[in-house]
Amino acid sequence: MKIPDEIPWRATGDTLGSGGQGQVQLVTRRDEPAGHQFALKELSNTASRQARQRFQREIEVVKNLNHPSIVRIVDHSEAEDDFQFYVMEYHEGASDLEKVLFSDRNPYHGKVGLSIDLFEQIILAIGVCENANPKIVHRDISPKNVLVLPDYSIRLIDFGICQIEKGTSITLTGENFGTRYYTSPECELGQDSSIGIHSDIYSAAKVLWSAVTSKRAFSREASVFADQSMESLFPLNKETWHLMNIFERSIREKPENRFRSTQQVLNEIAEIKYLLRGGFPPLKDVLVRCPSCGSQKMQSFSEGSKVFGNPNPTGVMSWICGICGFAFVRNMEVWNSNVRRMEGLD
Repeated sequence: MKIPDEIPWRATGDTLGSGGQGQVQLVTRRDEPAGHQFALKELSNTASRQARQRFQREIEVVKNLNHPSIVRIVDHSEAEDDFQFYVMEYHEGASDLEKVLFSDRNPYHGKVGLSIDLFEQIILAIGVCENANPKIVHRDISPKNVLVLPDYSIRLIDFGICQIEKGTSITLTGENFGTRYYTSPECELGQDSSIGIHSDIYSAAKVLWSAVTSKRAFSREASVFADQSMESLFPLNKETWHLMNIFERSIREKPENRFRSTQQVLNEIAEIKYLLRGGFPPLKDVLVRCPSCGSQKMQSFSEGSKVFGNPNPTGVMSWICGICGFAFVRNMEVWNSNVRRMEGLD
């Protein structure tokens, strides 16, 4: 890539990445050759009117999204310029999340707290898009479009195929709709009328799943809650099971079965953090340990009806701890119903 002399940026010779639109190179200001480094993204296909329009739209979108978890643009070309580019902040030591998650040393693997923090940052970035006027849907949230800094803060990048509320999507000939298996079903099928914030939440939840499991996302037709559930993947790390509270309302084929806003997701994240801090068991484990002393010596209490009622209501069972003697009742119909709901993938 040759940067025109009239552009106030000089390439250092290091290429940070390349894709269908063009290259991303490390640059410095021409008047500060040893100064701060930035990343310059250029559009290679400037002959395409659609490509130019979409590139300029990406610039305008990112310029107006001011949030620590979204990449910041510091300079850019104008629509009529021959050389189409924009310059982003650059962070030494940053790496795209894809390289981090699928390496031999994924720091998020099995770590619920760190993974939830990552997920929360992505949701906060999506929330900025949700509250923008007009609203913006990224449409391609995936590990390759999330940068991770050494302090584990993130930057959401590449708004190239974003959709603006009440606007028209600009799709180039032969282009795929987002990253395979991470993009939502409606985005993958190009169903613009069904695309919304819930689409980005779906993708963010799959990023969370990949973070904690170190696995690439699954097809939406495959049941994550069966052979790839937290319970089966982490039988001894029951903290991870709490993530089902996120997945069962996000990784859903039908948009109406997902979270409807980022605030709903943030509320659930706060709930999970509370459960983790308090050491509460996941739903599937509540029948195993005594809620009083934590012992696993729980057993059905055949004479519970003498204490709690004669007989117990339909679906209600009595339990007693063989260590501390604590006795209680639980509505098993409610428990079973919620477990089935969380495990189902429609």
